[in-house]
Amino acid sequence: TQKYTYLYAKWTPRYFYYGAELFSQESFKYGRFEAKMKMAYASGCVSSMFLYYNNSDKGGNYIWNEIDIEVIGKYENGFQSNIITGKAGAKITSEKMHKTTTPPDSEYHTYVIEWTPNYVSWTVDGVELRKTESGATKQQIEAMNGTEQQSLRFNLWIPDTNLDWVGEFKSKNLPVMQYIDYVKVYDYDTETQEFTERWTDDFDSFDSSRWNKGDWKMGQSFEKKDNVTVEDGNLVLHLT
Repeated sequence: TQKYTYLYAKWTPRYFYYGAELFSQESFKYGRFEAKMKMAYASGCVSSMFLYYNNSDKGGNYIWNEIDIEVIGKYENGFQSNIITGKAGAKITSEKMHKTTTPPDSEYHTYVIEWTPNYVSWTVDGVELRKTESGATKQQIEAMNGTEQQSLRFNLWIPDTNLDWVGEFKSKNLPVMQYIDYVKVYDYDTETQEFTERWTDDFDSFDSSRWNKGDWKMGQSFEKKDNVTVEDGNLVLHLT
């Protein structure tokens, strides 16, 4: 008798989600970074504005420098501020949660990060919510003073597994969008300790000489260039 070998295929469904990232072509050492935004909110998602040294994730001898504003899906009425220093394998963080008067996805708010040699501050709608001048975060600021310039970035994505941080992701909440009405960048003069406006982008169109679009994997999502659009005077980040 002839014997047969039976092979049974077992398929594990894999879901693909597409996020978005906008980042500046130029990098900055100190400054004031302002954006009027209606942030995205959904459980399991991150909607952000941040400064980032572009080689931070390479590890080895490369340092990690990052200053964050993050709306995270576990907290409906607020955002997280953070400074990250150290290196890829040994990051030093200083997260802090802040309440806002209304949910960040319900209306536009003006977010500001100021980075100087002496402090980093976070302001929303003209109210300073955090300013780091002493303690452990002061050491982080000092660590950034002798290092690299940082690009200005905005992204919308789904982390892999950190439910304690962002909550459980549910695809039924998609799509969600982050709307950016304008961005202003100011230079900082270390001698006069004053800020001077460098440029403003009102997003009447996409300025490819100023901005670029991400195309890499972030957690469960892939940052897709087509998910960065300009619509009715807003730069829109889509999570789909």
